[in-house]
Amino acid sequence: MKINVLISCMHQTDHSIIDRTNVQTDAIVINQCDKDEVVEYDFVNRKGNNCHVKFIDTKERGLSRSRNMAIKNAWGDVLYMCDDDELLDDNYEKTILDAYQNKPQEDIIIFSIIRKGHTYPNTEGKVGLSQILRTSSVQTTFKRQRIIENNILFDVKMGSGTGNGAGEENKFLMDCRRKGLKMFYVPSIIATVKSENSQWFTGFDKKYFIDTFWAARRILGARLGFLYLFYWCLFRSRNFKIELSKFQMLKYSLTGFFERR
Repeated sequence: MKINVLISCMHQTDHSIIDRTNVQTDAIVINQCDKDEVVEYDFVNRKGNNCHVKFIDTKERGLSRSRNMAIKNAWGDVLYMCDDDELLDDNYEKTILDAYQNKPQEDIIIFSIIRKGHTYPNTEGKVGLSQILRTSSVQTTFKRQRIIENNILFDVKMGSGTGNGAGEENKFLMDCRRKGLKMFYVPSIIATVKSENSQWFTGFDKKYFIDTFWAARRILGARLGFLYLFYWCLFRSRNFKIELSKFQMLKYSLTGFFERR
């Protein structure tokens, strides 16, 4: 099996992101900038193996569009989504390939990462609904052919660059779940996230609740999304420092939930 690392980034002026991210396999880089250009080249990794890079400059905008373009241009058996603020573990290729060889029936395998302020389960197991909602794209690997066969792509109305907040990776995984793809979690570290600067999160304010529960309905559907809204506002909100009153929080959540974009 071959792995492709799919890197989404913006305004890169050279190809040094491959080295900074510690890519040791074939890779596709989608660089959203002010030109359209494709450059392909080879490099030799630390083990002396030849690796191929397809570096795509594009004028398109939006993280979901970037992910979709990377998937369409990939050729590997297993794809791993990577951001520009990651440092891949030296052994990420072996970790990922071993997991798929040990679990050949799985279509998607979620891994652990090192990220400030986040903890992940220590035991492996099937990925359920609650874990889908907590999983980030940088933990996610999947078999390319299974995604293509089921015509699953990232929702271009969601994610960084759309103004609609986040949640595109959760919608992607829910679509995979609905299509019957098998998902598994392995508590092995494959990368470190170096930056915690969010492009969309500015605090638990009016926009956060409107965007979050607009996304919740899109991810979960009307019935389950509505239940999640009340669960979050009544119970989960206790875990965070929120300046809004309960009434304001519920009001903005419902506004977003019923909004059409």
